[in-house]
Amino acid sequence: MDDERLSLPTIAQIVMAGERPVLAALDVLLELSVRTLMAQHPDLEAAGRTRPQDQARALACTAVTLARSLREVVAGYLLARDRALESRDRWEDEIPF
Repeated sequence: MDDERLSLPTIAQIVMAGERPVLAALDVLLELSVRTLMAQHPDLEAAGRTRPQDQARALACTAVTLARSLREVVAGYLLARDRALESRDRWEDEIPF
């Protein structure tokens, strides 16, 4: 689990990308969901390698996998958004008028 990603956006980041607060909240909720499911099913990591017999455990395993994947998508989106904003800022700095 990557705790350093769990941070609130700065005011400047919110001004530049208004979707950032919602995505930050989503990221925190996804991580809390993973941790809660792991607390309820301590053997969940091992269950991910084999097919769990218990339906609740199987669904918890799927939820953890999907939550982790969605966190990666959110992080990738924010990185791409930051890069696009940086490129735009550089381009605007080069306008001669």
